[in-house]
Amino acid sequence: MLNQIKLFAISLFAISMVLNSCTENTTDPNTNPEPKPTAISNLVATSASSSDVLLKFTASPSETNTLFKDYELVVTPGAFAPTTFPKGNNIVQVGGLQEGTEYTFSIVARYTNDSISTPVSIVWSPATRFETNNNDEVIRVYESSSDFGSGLRMFSPNDAAPRTYKVTSGSEWDLGIDTRNSKIVFGSASKIDYNYTGTPQATQIFESFFEADSLNGLFDSQAMNAGSRDSKFSERTFDLTTANPTKNYVFYVRKYEPSQVRYNYAKVMMIKNSSGVGFLQGPSGNRFIAFQISYQKTPDVPYAKVANNANSK
Repeated sequence: MLNQIKLFAISLFAISMVLNSCTENTTDPNTNPEPKPTAISNLVATSASSSDVLLKFTASPSETNTLFKDYELVVTPGAFAPTTFPKGNNIVQVGGLQEGTEYTFSIVARYTNDSISTPVSIVWSPATRFETNNNDEVIRVYESSSDFGSGLRMFSPNDAAPRTYKVTSGSEWDLGIDTRNSKIVFGSASKIDYNYTGTPQATQIFESFFEADSLNGLFDSQAMNAGSRDSKFSERTFDLTTANPTKNYVFYVRKYEPSQVRYNYAKVMMIKNSSGVGFLQGPSGNRFIAFQISYQKTPDVPYAKVANNANSK
């Protein structure tokens, strides 16, 4: 009987040791994990020049935490070293880029304990900015009665810049204005009823236009042709006769290049009259509309545009 009791006690002791061992091995030793910053949000971009892209985002809510250190930006592809910048900076200009190359820009928030947030990324490409023509003059497109041109070529390879043409050079037109019949019509040259010499370029415009103070003030989160946007381009015109703009108008444009069988994308900004009334300015008979253009010279790179922070019409 005594031997049975001893065996029973030994068995209980062995079972107890096994249970304790299991409990120790399955307990998470990290009961107080390091805090981690919250990610940024609403990352958007715009093309500032042929070598620069502007990024904008909503700051991490963790900026108010005493552990907050800074932000880190990583750019790929290319030999770009990670860049850091302090809190309070939600607009970043990235230079040294190559027009036509699609870059991925990734931003994380960092704490002093070396923990980082989930990265937030966007894909974008720089594009050439034109504020003047090849003669270093304001880009002007004139009213129908003017002796100067009413048609716009967004990018003339011979001039390496935008150029204005008359109806006798209709085959050079991408876009144009028509001020006949007391109207102001702007749009695809193929949809303006002039007696052209030659056939205008096949140029499509997005179904809506947008208001903005400047090209640099407009940002977007995705490419011009993303999702359903691709189907919203066509050769069309806009009647701006009664327009009373408080800001400039921006149009998304893409031009079909038959020799390349691809599109070149652009954003075309129509500058409102400095007097605050409409777009036409200058003396009667030679009134004009001024433009600025962001043009992507590389076909099928749809990032010379903006959208989300503009007011669509």
